[in-house]
Amino acid sequence: LVDNANFGQIDIDEQAEIVRQAIARGWTSAGKVGITGCSYGGYFVLQSIARYPDLYAAANPQCAFIDLISEWKLGVAAILPPYLEGLPPYKAFNEYVNDSPSYAADKVKAAVLTFHGTEDFLPIVQNENFHLQLVNRGVPARMVRFIFEGHGLGLPENQLYAAQEQISWFRTYLK
Repeated sequence: LVDNANFGQIDIDEQAEIVRQAIARGWTSAGKVGITGCSYGGYFVLQSIARYPDLYAAANPQCAFIDLISEWKLGVAAILPPYLEGLPPYKAFNEYVNDSPSYAADKVKAAVLTFHGTEDFLPIVQNENFHLQLVNRGVPARMVRFIFEGHGLGLPENQLYAAQEQISWFRTYLK
């Protein structure tokens, strides 16, 4: 994934091709494809629904890494974005924007159920802002904030609640 200017692209594009092939083979159909993931998987979800807005009908990003520029400036792992991108943002600003789902909320069409812990090292406010952009555009969106949870869900009762929410979400939006 870390290969010159390919971060946030190669695996996203490969997954989209897999989905297109699954549809072409009749294994599923348009409107019946959902996507979910946590941490980098949450990033993968958001980047996928932004880059391929007509491919996924519903999404569940969890504790998502969402903004490479903010992470470089404010994040716990400020060295990570330049490693991922190959250059710091002041040398490759457009690449950072293209690879940050937070700047592509206007492209999203999928119904988005977001999970994020209030104690996550990835700032919850970034996902709240993304969620608000979706709501303001009329995209079906719900955000569940898990109090005292960090990066991922550790409490069994929260895991159970999240699973129920996810199943309900996909049953509602995958037709």
